[in-house]
Amino acid sequence: MPITSIRRQWQNFRGWWHSRYPLFRNYFIALGLVGSFLLVFFWPYLNERVFMSLQSGEAGVLWQRFSGGTNLKYTYGEGFHLVMPWNRLFVYNVRLQQTPHKIVALCKNGLPVELEVSIRHRPQDGRLPLLHTVVGPNYLEVVVKPEIEASVRGVVSQFEPNELYTSEGYILNLILQGSLYGIGERYISLDDLLIKRVVLPTKVADSIESKLIEEQRALEFEFRVQQAKREAERRGIEAKGILSFQETVAAGGSFKDYLRFAGIQATVELAKSENAKMVIIGGADGGLPLILNMPDDLDRSSSAATRKNPLLSPKSAGLLPPPPTVDPQATATTLPPSSPQPTPSVPPPAVTTPESLRVAPAPVPEKKSGTP
Repeated sequence: MPITSIRRQWQNFRGWWHSRYPLFRNYFIALGLVGSFLLVFFWPYLNERVFMSLQSGEAGVLWQRFSGGTNLKYTYGEGFHLVMPWNRLFVYNVRLQQTPHKIVALCKNGLPVELEVSIRHRPQDGRLPLLHTVVGPNYLEVVVKPEIEASVRGVVSQFEPNELYTSEGYILNLILQGSLYGIGERYISLDDLLIKRVVLPTKVADSIESKLIEEQRALEFEFRVQQAKREAERRGIEAKGILSFQETVAAGGSFKDYLRFAGIQATVELAKSENAKMVIIGGADGGLPLILNMPDDLDRSSSAATRKNPLLSPKSAGLLPPPPTVDPQATATTLPPSSPQPTPSVPPPAVTTPESLRVAPAPVPEKKSGTP
């Protein structure tokens, strides 16, 4: 084709385009607006059926409308996938899941017991298309919960209410053994089963609680008895040690020196105290506090029991003062014959004197006649 003809055709096309440019511009603008409207209107559908994005821990099973249904050979993993509008991609959560569930079962004696369990499960690896074909996305309500309920009711019916607390581990093993086979053959993995709470009837729970409280009280009483026995043994050993110490000190004749040393120590400790205090010093021997001034050692003429353990004697311990020595001649007062008998205006107070210390009053001489 000659070059002149090509130029002529190009010039004709340019003239045709320039003459129809406003029409084509309006057409493309309208087409863009219609396309944008359709994209915005159908975006939810396209995002759900065509532009598929699988998050972490998710897997998909493709159902093909014109290619034989569920694709059993391939499982879609995480990421972005483009699916034809006439096909559908079903998304599953393949992570380990925890589902709480409450079950009401009857015990061996017919009482109802409510158990709150926690089920850990997940789809089996590589068998997600089979799970979708046999069970479907609602496999938790169709397979897992019914199997667990049947196993729990069968196991709980073999125990008494009070045995559910003490045999929890054994009960869990029986439930798992009974439900693993039924769930496993449906392409589901049962990881674990936990009993979170066991709710017994109110009267049964109260009786069990009262029984446990009484058992603990009995153990407490036994502990107190053992503690009292040990305390008695400790006090007996302590008493023997004190007795041996007292006999050793008394046998050496240094009991008074030991008391003086104890008084010095008590005075020093009392002086170190920061509290307000009053120390009375000025005893007969050594100037120690008066409360620590003890009498002399025992008299050699005391009884045999007192000589054996002088610290147990009230006299040696300073608890009782020695009896006063009363002179009958000094007690009785003899008035001269010439002086009249004085008559007290106020009677003297009555003084109770022990029988061993009473002295008969001296006879009063009779008044002679003619004596002034």
